[in-house]
Amino acid sequence: MADLIIKHAYLVTMDAQRRIYSNGALAIQGNRIVAVGPTADVLSSHSAAHVIDAGGMMALPGLVDGHLHPNQYLSNGLGDDVDIMTLLYRRLYPYESVLTPEEAYLSALGGFVEAIKYGTTCFNDPGGHNEDSSARAAVDVGIRGIINRSARDIYDDHTPVPDSQKEDTETCLRNGEALVERWHGAAGGRLRAWFGLRYIYNVSDELCTGTKALADKHGVGIHTHVAAVKGENEAIEAQFGKRSLERYHDLGLFDRNLYTVHMGYPDDREVALLAEHDVKVAHCPGASMLGAYGVISNRMMPKMAEAGVCISLGTDSATASGNLDMVRVMYLGACAHKDAYADASLWGAYKALEMATIDGARACLWDDQIGSLESGKLADVILVDMQGSEFTFHPGRQPVQALVYSATGRSVDTVIIDGRIVMRHRVVLTVDEQALKRDLAAANRAWRARTDLDIPAPWPVIPNNP
Repeated sequence: MADLIIKHAYLVTMDAQRRIYSNGALAIQGNRIVAVGPTADVLSSHSAAHVIDAGGMMALPGLVDGHLHPNQYLSNGLGDDVDIMTLLYRRLYPYESVLTPEEAYLSALGGFVEAIKYGTTCFNDPGGHNEDSSARAAVDVGIRGIINRSARDIYDDHTPVPDSQKEDTETCLRNGEALVERWHGAAGGRLRAWFGLRYIYNVSDELCTGTKALADKHGVGIHTHVAAVKGENEAIEAQFGKRSLERYHDLGLFDRNLYTVHMGYPDDREVALLAEHDVKVAHCPGASMLGAYGVISNRMMPKMAEAGVCISLGTDSATASGNLDMVRVMYLGACAHKDAYADASLWGAYKALEMATIDGARACLWDDQIGSLESGKLADVILVDMQGSEFTFHPGRQPVQALVYSATGRSVDTVIIDGRIVMRHRVVLTVDEQALKRDLAAANRAWRARTDLDIPAPWPVIPNNP
C-alpha cells in the first residue's frame, strides 16, 4: 500500500536510459518512490489513499539549484546593471554586514518559497555568517538542501566586514566543523552541511588545506567561488604566485568533493585537470549575463562539459541573477552558449534539463538519492501544467523542449519534497505567504535604514502622495 500515487503524467524519469512515459505513473511510500512505469502497470500493483490524476501534466524530478544564496533574497535589486565588483564591495558586503539573524531567516524563507514555486526542490547554499538562519528556514519550509559556512580569513580595507565577523584561520575551521556537526543529516536527512571557501581572493593557504582535511574527515563537499571573472587569474597570480585553479590544485583541493562556482576562466590544462579529478562545476548563466562575468562569452563551459566535467545549473541569488526561476535558468543554459559559439546544435533543452536534475544531483554528491524518478530514490517530484499556450498551441512539439524554451517556473503546479506535498496548485502549504510578504517588507525597510546605500532609479519616479 503506497501513500501517494501520481498517474496519467507525461513522466520524464531522467534515469540512466532517460526513459519518458507518455502515460506514466509513480507510487510513493513514505519519502521514497516505490514504483515507476506506465500507468496501467503501476496501478495494477499499487494502490494508495491519495491519488493525483496528472493528466495534462509533466512529472519531473525536482529541480536542483546548484548555487543559491538565500540570505541575499532581501537584497534583490542591488545587482541590477552593475558589475560584480561593484555589487560585492559596494552593495552586498555592506548589506551582509548589517543583516540580523532574524532578517537572514526571513530572507532565506522568502527565497525558498519563491524557489519552490518555480520547481526547485534542492539547493546548494554557498553560505555566509547566518547559516543557522538558512538551515532553520529550510527545515520550516520543507525544502531539501546543502548549507555551507562561507569561510574567509583575509580582509582588506575595501571590504566592509565588521570586526565582529572577522575570523582567523582556526576560528573559521572550528566554526565550519561545528556547522557540519550541527546540521549535516538534519530534518530526517533533508539537510546536509558542507564547508565553504568564500572566494579565492580572501582565503589563505592554511584555510584551504585545513578545510580540505575537514571535508574529507566528514565526507562532505567544499563550495567555493573561483575563476569567476576577467582579471582574477592575474590578480591571484600577483597575490599568491599562481593562477586561481592552479593554486587550488597545488594545495591538494582538486577532488570529487570540490565544488567550483562560475568558472569562466580556466585554461585548457586546468580543464583537463578538472575532469581528471572529477571536480564539480556550478554554472549560473543568469548571474553571468546580468553581472557581465564573461562566463558565456569566454566559451569555457562547453569545453568543460566535452571534457567530462560534471556541471550543475544555479540561479546564484535573486540579487545576482534577478530571479530564482530555474526554468528560466535552463533556457539560458540551453541557449546562451549556442550564440557564443554560433552553433545552434550546441547543448539544448535536454542537456539543460540534465544539468538541472541528475547532473545537479551528482555535482552535489547526492545523485544516489535524488535527481531522477526511480524506484528506491527519494520522492522529490514536480508537476508542470501543460495546459498553457506554451504547450497546447504547439501540439507537435516535444514537451521537454516546450518546457525549456517556452515555459517559465510559473507553469509548475505541484511540488513534492521527500514524499511531502509542499505546494499544490501553486499554493505553498508550509508557509503563510501573505504574512511572509508583510514580514519581508518590514525586514527590508529595517536593514536599509541601517546602511547608507542609496540607489536612485535612472528615470524620475513620482511618489504616490497620500
